[in-house]
Amino acid sequence: MNEQNVNNEKIERESNNKIFVIIICLFIFIIMIIGVSMATFTYTKEKDSVNTISTGNIYLNYNEDNNGINITNAYPMADDLGKVLTNEDQYFDFSVDASITGDVVANYEISAIKDTNSTLGNDDVKLYLEKKVGNNYEEVMAPKNFTPLTKSTDLGTMAGSMLLDSGSVSKSSSTDYRLRMWVDSDTVVDNLVKNFKVTVSVKAKIDLSK
Repeated sequence: MNEQNVNNEKIERESNNKIFVIIICLFIFIIMIIGVSMATFTYTKEKDSVNTISTGNIYLNYNEDNNGINITNAYPMADDLGKVLTNEDQYFDFSVDASITGDVVANYEISAIKDTNSTLGNDDVKLYLEKKVGNNYEEVMAPKNFTPLTKSTDLGTMAGSMLLDSGSVSKSSSTDYRLRMWVDSDTVVDNLVKNFKVTVSVKAKIDLSK
């Protein structure tokens, strides 16, 4: 009996020791979790207080009601003539007005979207884009046939549209553009009325990593 009691007491002591060790481990584990959580919270708070980020925005403002240009029953012409077209229906002026708040960079893309009812082919027209610098317009995109994107861009310019220009702004600004479009000189004209219409689109995205 005495030997049995000794064995029981020994087993009980070992069990108590194991429980004690488990309790100590749990306690240390809980302290570690609290410590990591507090450190993470403190770091995040310090980061937010130092690098205060307020998002900005960029918007497109057209100076005409119709945001595009349309060719109807026009004659083919050389690029030198197309680049200096002056009639109101032969060019399209628009501006990209950026309103930026905070320390952000706004990336943008300008594209031309072909109207589905256009009857001229992509190779039958030329597009030409200029940007106003000071009092003069400077070439941004040389005369180029309508070239649709094969896939959408990261900024959201859709496949099938033509990318005209891209840029980035970090402060409020306004950039004036002028788009011209004409029938390519190599196009064979028949007696049918042909047309080609595009609308201008701007896609923008705020980059908070800058």
